[in-house]
Amino acid sequence: MNKLSLLNSLFDDLNYGLAMPSLESPACYAPAVDVIEHKDSYELVMDLPGKTQDDVELSVKENTLTIESRETAPAEKGKKDEAAEDLRYLIKERNAATFCRTFTLPRNADTQQISAQFKNGVLSVKIPCKAELAEHKIQITAA
Repeated sequence: MNKLSLLNSLFDDLNYGLAMPSLESPACYAPAVDVIEHKDSYELVMDLPGKTQDDVELSVKENTLTIESRETAPAEKGKKDEAAEDLRYLIKERNAATFCRTFTLPRNADTQQISAQFKNGVLSVKIPCKAELAEHKIQITAA
């Protein structure tokens, strides 16, 4: 069992990174993630072509990390000033790039020290481990 368990829908893995469409967003996907365990940290690496650091939001609540993006397709970015009736797709095969991935972090994850870096369309999230407390003897005193 992985130390980081994925809490995505049942269909995420069946589509090799493409989730079944949800009712909330008809064209969403779940980008694939590599999870790497280092000696003193964990690392999540996610390819997000066409996105910038401003398009992605990370949050942590208790031991749950959420990576989310709600964005329109690149072809629509420059067309916000056009009226909706003036825009008609003849072919639309690209995804709207909306996703939400949730990860349950292990107990030893230091959620206060998580850092993220975005470079060349790749998001890297580093999750340091808390220092383990050394075992020590406890002296028993007479009552």
